[in-house]
Amino acid sequence: MYAPLNIKTCNSLLKSMININDLVKVAHENNIQALTITDDNMYGVLDFYVACTKHNIKPIIGLEISLPEKIIFYAMNYDGYKNLMKITTTKSEKKLTIDDLSKYSSDLICLVPYESRNIYNELKKLYKYIFITYKNDEQKSKIKATNILYMNEILCINKEDENYLKYLKAIKDGKKVNEIDETFTNVSLFPLEKPSKNNELLVSLCDVKIKTRQDLLPVFDKDKDAYEELKKACIEGMKHIFGASAPRKYAVRLKHELEIINEMGFCDYFLIVADYINFAKTHGILVGPGRGSAAGSLVAYCLNITTIDPLKYNLLFERFLNPERITMPDIDVDFEDTRREEVIEYCMHKYGLKRVALIVTFGTLAAKQAVKDICRTLDIDQKKVDNLSKLLDSKLSLKQNYQNPKVKRYLEMNQEFKPVYKIASKFEGLKRHTSLHAAGIVMSKYDLDDYIPLDKTHDEFYATEYDKDHLEELGLLKMDFLGLKNLTLITNILKEIDDLEFDTIPEDDYEALNIFTTVNTVGIFQFESEGMKKFLQKFKPTTFEDIVSALALFRPGPMKNIDSYIRRKKGLEKIDYFHEDLEPILKPTYGIIVYQEQIMQIASVMAGYTLAEADLLRRAMSKKSESILLKEKDKFIKGSVQKGYDNDLALKVYNMIFKFADYGFNRSHSVAYAMISYRMAYLKAHYPKLFMKHLLSSAINSEIKTKEYIYECAKNTISIRKPDINLSTDSYETINNSIIFPLTNIKNVGVNAARTILKEREKGKFKDIFDFVARCYGGPINSKTLENLIYAGTFDSFGFNKNTLIQNLDVIVNYSEIGSYVSDDTFKPELEQYPESSKKELMQKELEVFGFYLSNHPITEYKKQNPKAIELKEISSYFDRMVEAIVYVDKTKEIDTKNKDKMMFITGSDELSQVDIVVFPRVYQVMPTINLGDILKITGKIEKRYDQYQIVASKIIKLN
Repeated sequence: MYAPLNIKTCNSLLKSMININDLVKVAHENNIQALTITDDNMYGVLDFYVACTKHNIKPIIGLEISLPEKIIFYAMNYDGYKNLMKITTTKSEKKLTIDDLSKYSSDLICLVPYESRNIYNELKKLYKYIFITYKNDEQKSKIKATNILYMNEILCINKEDENYLKYLKAIKDGKKVNEIDETFTNVSLFPLEKPSKNNELLVSLCDVKIKTRQDLLPVFDKDKDAYEELKKACIEGMKHIFGASAPRKYAVRLKHELEIINEMGFCDYFLIVADYINFAKTHGILVGPGRGSAAGSLVAYCLNITTIDPLKYNLLFERFLNPERITMPDIDVDFEDTRREEVIEYCMHKYGLKRVALIVTFGTLAAKQAVKDICRTLDIDQKKVDNLSKLLDSKLSLKQNYQNPKVKRYLEMNQEFKPVYKIASKFEGLKRHTSLHAAGIVMSKYDLDDYIPLDKTHDEFYATEYDKDHLEELGLLKMDFLGLKNLTLITNILKEIDDLEFDTIPEDDYEALNIFTTVNTVGIFQFESEGMKKFLQKFKPTTFEDIVSALALFRPGPMKNIDSYIRRKKGLEKIDYFHEDLEPILKPTYGIIVYQEQIMQIASVMAGYTLAEADLLRRAMSKKSESILLKEKDKFIKGSVQKGYDNDLALKVYNMIFKFADYGFNRSHSVAYAMISYRMAYLKAHYPKLFMKHLLSSAINSEIKTKEYIYECAKNTISIRKPDINLSTDSYETINNSIIFPLTNIKNVGVNAARTILKEREKGKFKDIFDFVARCYGGPINSKTLENLIYAGTFDSFGFNKNTLIQNLDVIVNYSEIGSYVSDDTFKPELEQYPESSKKELMQKELEVFGFYLSNHPITEYKKQNPKAIELKEISSYFDRMVEAIVYVDKTKEIDTKNKDKMMFITGSDELSQVDIVVFPRVYQVMPTINLGDILKITGKIEKRYDQYQIVASKIIKLN
């Protein structure tokens, strides 16, 4: 059996064009019975192994290393594979030496390229099977040995693809393609080399069988019985919740859950999760009330892993863990986003640095990225690149994008992009870089590099070289430690409120619920998108259960049931429960299946399924597994008839739950996230200034969100004061019932300048602008910074108007050079007084230094007088309809039509958004003269041009 050697896949980042699935497919089609993978990492090994095994191709697993001389190893068996993993981990920790190799030399075949032959004799002592390799006849003729092998690096599949490799090299090196000197010849898989005896020997020696489903789950305390510890902890937790005696149904449920957890071998897992959550809570790190199906576990509730009572909210344990469905438990946990790493570090230090690892992810050359990268290597004008990029849909491949007439037209008009498009299509989907999973970590009771390769190059921590998709099948436990910025926001608010904690926020508070009823949900977790707000306007939630339902309903699938749900809620549509036995299950959602758990309950009540069996039915329905569904349909109907239900009714109910199986949402997750939303609403309702202050601080780096939240403050009559040099800090603060703007959000000021000002202010407040420049001018604070500080109003309290300070700026800056050397006002100059700039000029400067109008937007009062005027950010909702809009004129452009008639394009804005307004000649002729800064009432139709919405004006009235 022959195998082409030294195949590099796209896991050798930006070096090879070979995608593993393409490689295996072409090998299968050409009857190649063995393949090698020989990257300088092990990122792709499991993908390669699985794909080869599936197609009955022998997978030969290798690794290239540098000493710095290049050497290649192939694993002979599982022990050799383990040694490859150890070498991979070691080379990420330090520079490899031959001594390092000697520790992990068994069961490996060593290949020494001709160029590395100087270390052959040293390596020969370590390896039973060692070969010298050549890549041409000249090298072969110089090797005086019989243990030789042909081997050249394989970087692409077909010969013609060798022409593209220089572009990949240019992307990797950040160079232009004409700067690449390297030539790529004889580096393709085809044409295949002739087999040799030594090649066949190597293939026969390699037979790796990777072990799966190993017992690798971490152990909480090896000296104690995990089941007994778990029972004890749960009983203590239940006493803490209920006192001396808990209701019987809780005791029965707890016993049931504990038995299943023990039967499935997950006692240690629950103890470990409880331990790191306890660490977080005892160290002041806010933890979410629950996430996903784990909120349905009473054990999790008793251990304080979740704070959701699953019986109170009718949540099912079997949706989370189920002996009929052998999968790992999945307790994902939300932490404050700024403190998530503290919990990960705790786990690493407690269980071992090599037993807890972050998880690798890969960035790929998607359509837009591939085009941009190729253009960069060809030095194509960036503006043209941006124009093409705007036409490409990032969700589609380049081939699919080419079906877009606009893309085709652009390529025809700009011929230099045709080869770009062809080359980019060759690279599309190749891995470009590594990163770390946003939330995932993996844990084991043994050192992880006994089972997976590790990489320490990302930080001080280890990361897996295998992605998340393969970890569970090996027997490893993946956990998600998610950072949720809303929890950070809540923590910051609660720090300023006495006698209130996250878990003591009162339930069913009218004012908190009214936040949802009145759709005052800006800043509320899961409820601030425009689509959700429109849904709430129709839905009018009045209870916590409504909030739970809203989260489950507002998703692409179940959205089609929203109107029916609302009509039934209002009593405008008949509710059908199918049978009185199903009413308790369906009544909370008005006869419509909203939750996955309802499917399980119906199958249990009507067809006699256990909840574990019902969960399998739910999964089969959502996956549309036909063979299973036929069997389950018969079982459901037969079980229902045996319980006394009519055959036709059973069929009707089965079809009904099948219809909704795709749309059903995990109720446990919905309840847990609704709890965060409700508690945020409570804080917004009862502590509005505090809430908005911290909400604004959380958006300090986002001009768009800041603008939205400033406008939200205005709508809720919360005053935002302009920044003050003696009061503002680097975040929003509340002073005298107002929120004061921070220094850091003034353009051209930034963090470093703000820190300089705040540090100097610790020595005493600034007496006037001269004192300020004497103490602060220089470094990050220059004349442009000073100008923006003036226009932002930070010096208004010193008694000079803005124009006076601007006109005297040179005098003020000059004083900074001597001011630090004098201790009195002797040399302080007199400022020449100037009248203040016009209101329009000041507003324009305000827009420049903040990016929005901090004082009332010019149009706000006019909008109050015109309640029919739409919000420009909602323009897409009014497509093809006549509307009224109030806009501030930012820009105008007058042009002549083909008929020499005048028309105009206006760019107008409201508090949050901009829009283009088209004024055709007929309207142009009768409209008033329009200048920048005018406020207009536009009546017109919403149309769409080049994916942008615009208003085609039919009437224009000037309001100011």
